[in-house]
Amino acid sequence: MNPLLSIIIHRQLQRCVVVGSVLAVLMVVFAAETIGQENLSPSNPNGSGSDSALAGSRDNASICGITGHYRIGRWTAVRLTELDRDDDEPGTDRTDSDPVGPGTISIETLDGDGVRAVYQQPSLANDSGNARARYGYVIPGSEAAPVILRRGERVILSQRFPLLGSPSRGPSAVPPGMAWIVSLGDPLGVDAIGANDLLKRDAMIAVSQPTSATELPGQSLGYDGVDMIMINSAGYELLRDLEPSQSQAIVDWVRNGGRVFLTLGESAAQLPEVAPWLYDLLPKDTSKASGAMSSDGRVNQPEIIRLDPSAIETYTSAQMPLSAFEGMKLPRGVGEILLTGRTTRRVSTPLAAEYTVGLGRITVIAADLESDVFALWPERLDLIRRLTGSLLMINRKQEVAASRLTAFDDLAGQTRATLDQFSIKRHFSFSVLALVLMALIALIGPLDYLLINRALGKPLLGWLTFPVVALGLSAVLVSQSVTAMVSNKTEGSATTTVQCNRLEVIDIDMIDHVGRGFAWSFLYSHPANQFDIDVLPSEDLKSFSSSVGRIYTAPFGTPGQAFGGIQIEGEDSRLPPYEVVANRTDDQIRVTIEDLAIAPRSSKSIAIRLSFDPDLTEIPSIQRRRGSELLQGQLTNPLPVDLLDGMLIYGNWVYLLPTRLPPGGRIESLSDLRQKNFRWQLSRQQIFEKSKITNETWEPSNFDSPSRMAEMLMFHDAVGGSRYTGLRHQPLSFLDSSHLLTHDRCILMGRLGSSATEIRLRDIRNDDRQQTPSGMSLSMVRIVLPVETAQRK
Repeated sequence: MNPLLSIIIHRQLQRCVVVGSVLAVLMVVFAAETIGQENLSPSNPNGSGSDSALAGSRDNASICGITGHYRIGRWTAVRLTELDRDDDEPGTDRTDSDPVGPGTISIETLDGDGVRAVYQQPSLANDSGNARARYGYVIPGSEAAPVILRRGERVILSQRFPLLGSPSRGPSAVPPGMAWIVSLGDPLGVDAIGANDLLKRDAMIAVSQPTSATELPGQSLGYDGVDMIMINSAGYELLRDLEPSQSQAIVDWVRNGGRVFLTLGESAAQLPEVAPWLYDLLPKDTSKASGAMSSDGRVNQPEIIRLDPSAIETYTSAQMPLSAFEGMKLPRGVGEILLTGRTTRRVSTPLAAEYTVGLGRITVIAADLESDVFALWPERLDLIRRLTGSLLMINRKQEVAASRLTAFDDLAGQTRATLDQFSIKRHFSFSVLALVLMALIALIGPLDYLLINRALGKPLLGWLTFPVVALGLSAVLVSQSVTAMVSNKTEGSATTTVQCNRLEVIDIDMIDHVGRGFAWSFLYSHPANQFDIDVLPSEDLKSFSSSVGRIYTAPFGTPGQAFGGIQIEGEDSRLPPYEVVANRTDDQIRVTIEDLAIAPRSSKSIAIRLSFDPDLTEIPSIQRRRGSELLQGQLTNPLPVDLLDGMLIYGNWVYLLPTRLPPGGRIESLSDLRQKNFRWQLSRQQIFEKSKITNETWEPSNFDSPSRMAEMLMFHDAVGGSRYTGLRHQPLSFLDSSHLLTHDRCILMGRLGSSATEIRLRDIRNDDRQQTPSGMSLSMVRIVLPVETAQRK
């Protein structure tokens, strides 16, 4: 045979064998993945049948979230009282006093990584006093995630969460970036914002309108992801039917950072009787102009006055006049006055104001916007938009940088990339990988072509030399990696194979005595591991809080542009399921994670939320100079621990404190501290010679400054929001406390020397050994302090 023809034939055979082998491997992997999803998917736990066969013909989409609306990656309520009684086993004692029946309730779904998570709720489900409304709480990791309810070992419901669609059309996941409003009463036209029948465009605001008290959750967790609750007289009957646990859930949600829009017109006279818990959130009347005052300074009965509408007409540039209306007399000297008008007797009075309640806020307007007087007024929606700020503004112009080089478009994604870096996790740049590939090509090319074909004239030897070269180079690379790992192990202990990076924010309001905390942790394991995770309050936290009421530990993060993750279709059957277990003792709730498996050289994102009652009693006396935005007086560290790199923030001014302020440490005069523009401080803006102003541009691809990242998470709106960072701030927007920088409050912020919470790991595969992982930890604290106006001497 012609030698040239033999070479060509052998080359073609080699290519066919290589291509055939690759195709065969891909077919095997695809078939195994398909079989695994069919047999092990949570939506089909028995390995047979389909989702529709398990779920039957019942439509239970509305039992998830609030009226079927929920956010992906957030705590979501599942209403257990909607389960059909036909599913009961013979002999099951299920009565109206216990509509779910005996046995531990568990809810199974998929987390953001596609791993099965089983939420055990023996105590979380029993929220209501008479069990008329019972709820379970889970975190769906993706749209249409499976939700399986079990009583003991028996499946009583199997379905999926609603798809990501248009919330105005029914049950749906609320799209990222869309505001979510819960309307307890008339939605006041907010549910029609952005809708256009001619263009077949749906509303661009998600509005949940519950018609029954059983549709509202019994814990503040159920409102996770809600941007605002609207309350007016049309919802008074619903408020009257709320169970104590449901009303307390709204109060807790507001005090921990939620927002309420409340109309108080002529119907406000009924509010103390309909919802005293809501009326009690309204602030004191410091002017004490009203005669109906209680001993603690709160108004017993609202005073209804007749108001002139001219201020509202001017505020909205209205073309259609309004008639005079009745409204509640709002207190003076407290909160931020948004609109000032006058009564029909020409007496000046606030018409709209925003009051800070704990870490949240209530926007109040002294008018029944749901009444006939305002229902036909075309400027009503514009008035609501102006009072609520940017929340209801539809900005179709993208403020996010379109030319960014990152896979995420939110601060949450940059924070994830910052925390997901570990010293024991070896990184290889693209240049190193390119050099390895070039070395492989350089070895194969000359060896195969020049030596085997030209020098020896035996092309068949290429079948041997190619795998030998590939395996030899791989062996060299593996040996170098093993050598580096052994050297690292000899320098440290065995626990260095597990690390945990954490970012923690603790908020304390010393006015309403509210405390909350959030910690985002990334747990990394070099080898494959399986842990039980428990979170305990540290000694530092116990020193200023004797009662830590709730600690919730759960997976955190979702696929998508916000976090920069890739959407996972179906279940990741390579990892076993884990459990999120709720334990209740008296008034305390602690949620832990059990049997969490971590793949080799992988990390897991975990979020910790806690609420506590601060024991701080010594409130510093801080005053605002009359006619000025500057502060005066003394400042004392109210914490029993050191405050590091502290600063005092008031409005748009920041006072830089000493590097270390010890417990009880005192600043005799705030005037002696260095003062800076707070926005300039956040953007690192400076003034050089000849009035040249420069600021530090925000780099979304910079993952080396956790402290700078924390500042941006805590005061994103104060620095200019997306106009400065080029990123959105949505999944972690509850950390932004820019709205607390009002005229009657200031914020003392700094860094703690150690974390307020401790993570304890129990290694299941290593004799249940207890360990506390090492790693980077940054704990920030913000303390809200009252500010009084200095009196004239």
